[in-house]
Amino acid sequence: MGTLRLIAAAGIALLTVSLGAAYAFPGRNGRLLLLTCDPTAESQRASQIRTMLPNGRDFRTIAKFESTSNYCNVDRAAWSPNGRAILYSTGTDVWTIRPDGKRRGRLLDAGDYAAWSPNGREIVFAERVEDNKSALFRVRRDGGGLRRIMPGMESDVYAPSWSPDGRTIAFTRYYQGEESIWTVGANGSRLRQVNPRGRWPDWSPDGKRIVFTDRLSVWTMAPGGNRRRRLTPQILEVETLQATFSPDGRKIAFVRGWRTWVMTAGGKHAHIVSPVDTVVGQVDWQPR
Repeated sequence: MGTLRLIAAAGIALLTVSLGAAYAFPGRNGRLLLLTCDPTAESQRASQIRTMLPNGRDFRTIAKFESTSNYCNVDRAAWSPNGRAILYSTGTDVWTIRPDGKRRGRLLDAGDYAAWSPNGREIVFAERVEDNKSALFRVRRDGGGLRRIMPGMESDVYAPSWSPDGRTIAFTRYYQGEESIWTVGANGSRLRQVNPRGRWPDWSPDGKRIVFTDRLSVWTMAPGGNRRRRLTPQILEVETLQATFSPDGRKIAFVRGWRTWVMTAGGKHAHIVSPVDTVVGQVDWQPR
């Protein structure tokens, strides 16, 4: 981590909102953000960032990432809390871009699975700190105040998600072939496992539930790991990768079988919304 340098995002117009405004509930639902891994003209696969309306209409490509190694290198893409910018990370750096695909700028020259704080002023990301350990870090979006949140954990940590009140960060740990969900205080306190099985946690807008998948189904639980509820049936043949709440808390978008689905927050009326010719790895919902 000694080689990590921070790059100020000069010229990137990311409007910051107050913590109270970011914690407003319910919000309004905007566009879906899709991180896809699609074929290029050279018959290679490469990452692409796309958006569309939740009903599947108005499909747009925001950014394409050329690849000569048949490798999709973007590990995460997420809307800013005010819905006016997109954050994405590649494992070697962290960037922002506007929803129209313009004004791309690099924030960090390191970092995996970057995510916003609820007020948009900070970023949390994962980084390997030793050969077999990873940790979470936080940094202001202007490049200052870099701070390690937690001690290194054996194997990988990834997919951090900041609670709406800014106090807690949920994340995935991959260890000895198993994925589990953990939480840690944003100040580094109270590190603990809350679910022995699960991946890609995402907070409900009111902070009362966490949605996640176990690769077979979509689940929700209380932040402490209790009151778990399976929302979708187990499907062994098709992997369920990730899920996220809508800004108003009434719906959930999720990725199953490399397609984007939308259903109610109670698990009803699940239906596919993404085009058949895209390979979706992640989905995020724009706040308006």
